[in-house]
Amino acid sequence: MKLLVIIVTYNAMQWAERCFGSLRKSTAIPDVFVVDNGSTDGTQTYILNNYPDVIFQQSGNNLGFGMANNIGLQYALDKGYDYVYLLNQDAWVLPDTFERLIDICKKYPEYGILSPFQMNADLYHIDQSFYSNVLAWESNCNIVNDFCNNDLKDVYSVPWVMAAHWFITKECISKVGGFSPTFHHYAEDVNYCDRLHFWGMKVGVIPSLRVVHDRAWREDSSGKILYMGYTNILRDFSNPERKSKFIIADVFKTCLKYFILSKSMRSLRYIVGFLFAFRLLLNNRNISMSEECAFLNSNKFCRSRNFGV
Repeated sequence: MKLLVIIVTYNAMQWAERCFGSLRKSTAIPDVFVVDNGSTDGTQTYILNNYPDVIFQQSGNNLGFGMANNIGLQYALDKGYDYVYLLNQDAWVLPDTFERLIDICKKYPEYGILSPFQMNADLYHIDQSFYSNVLAWESNCNIVNDFCNNDLKDVYSVPWVMAAHWFITKECISKVGGFSPTFHHYAEDVNYCDRLHFWGMKVGVIPSLRVVHDRAWREDSSGKILYMGYTNILRDFSNPERKSKFIIADVFKTCLKYFILSKSMRSLRYIVGFLFAFRLLLNNRNISMSEECAFLNSNKFCRSRNFGV
């Protein structure tokens, strides 16, 4: 089975050896496609010198996570890959990760995206965001119950999982498409999962598999928290499951609540930007609901302005 690993890099030197080195140790060797978003720390030279077999593309500017990955997703479709694995630059896999993912995917074809359990670099503690979101009771209460009863299943359906480790089927990409240009960074993976559910597929996590997402040491700044609140507004607005006739009133209420709770004039800038880009964002939402393989295969789409990035 043909597998393409897509890695978007931006000043990735502190993780490059572990990230790319883990792919060479895999029992199922993949092809690797890299999009560099304008690194200035020598990432490009390191990859080209040490991993000459990598398919490398240099972006002239920082495209953001979603749009850079779309370049790789388009390549995967054009070249007929059966599976794609999105891998963060600050993440790495274990030797049997891909081989086991392929086996499980064959058993459960209803899943468009699968992810192993994402761990800290010590491979002992679960990644905090994975723990608090994916393993939450509201996500799937059976995971914790089955763990306590020593009755874990192969795979569990969840609303979404972060895209640091995404195993995606060709059928999923052909149906859902690429990431929406509404999102420059953050919430693009949640939006993609919303759209995947809209098209009748599932997102799953596999408790028997472990991979690493090395970010336990990071702390979110107040500016990042504020921006992530704004991306939640974009996510709510873009969700194809929302009823169109209520969406405008609901989103304006959400914007007002966001401004009041944030107590920041910067949040007002985000809201004003949202209003100016409203038609563009609405068009992106409509495309994601009406076109298969949206935002790929040379589909015409609107590039929203990236406010606050």
